[in-house]
Amino acid sequence: MRRLRISVIALSLSFVGGCNLLQSGKLFAPESFGLISVSSNIYVERGADETIRTKVRDAMDRARESIRAAYGSVHSHPMVFACDSEACYEALGGRGSVAKVCGERILLSPRGLNWHFLAHEWSHAEMRSRLTLLAWWHVPQWFDEGVAVTVSEAPEHSEDHWQFLVTSRTPRPAPEELHALKSLWQWLDAVHRYGEDKNVERKAKGEPELNPVYAAAGHEVRPWLTDVGSSGLLALIESLNRGEDFNHAYQAANPAFKRTRRYAAARWRVAVRCAA
Repeated sequence: MRRLRISVIALSLSFVGGCNLLQSGKLFAPESFGLISVSSNIYVERGADETIRTKVRDAMDRARESIRAAYGSVHSHPMVFACDSEACYEALGGRGSVAKVCGERILLSPRGLNWHFLAHEWSHAEMRSRLTLLAWWHVPQWFDEGVAVTVSEAPEHSEDHWQFLVTSRTPRPAPEELHALKSLWQWLDAVHRYGEDKNVERKAKGEPELNPVYAAAGHEVRPWLTDVGSSGLLALIESLNRGEDFNHAYQAANPAFKRTRRYAAARWRVAVRCAA
């Protein structure tokens, strides 16, 4: 019975994380699928040179410190699987992304071998490790992604990128639309609608990458997390574990939430009218 419960929980978390169970299951037997161990929690593609191995180790150390700074401590201990080729990444279930997390297993593509993408996925794992399964189901995707974007400090999702989107009048989610992205599937649909899944093609053409949905989440959560700090983030997590509503917990952590949200929505409407 205990084994059945563990299997059900693992299956649920895989669906929440959008993992391909058949392919990501290979991460439980990595050495059978072209990966070799270089430390107790890092695997790299067989044939990867020492430069790649050192790069992943350094990224692991830097990402761990970013998680500690945001959450106050580190609860999760993810295994990291780094691919040096796109063929390896796709074979392990990473098609269409730069990095993925499945429970406490993080898969990195050759394009994601840096601490920014590792910290982003690690933040998802850390958040999940601190929440009950029921509380996890009620965390809106925009918030989870916003925290991950803030923790990772990735230039692709930064405040500078957001300002570039504003200046260039690139379509991006309004505050109300962002807050409606509660499920993974709603999030992925928005990523597709705003063309964030076309960045590989843009890069090949020499065009700038556009990340309006991820940047919008960072633009929303970054000032909130700066205001409340790790203690506020942990207080929100504890509130959710007690069964409190997310919006209530989010507001309680930062009493200026309603006022800031109304102000942001008003600014958005003014900006849209001026651009028309």
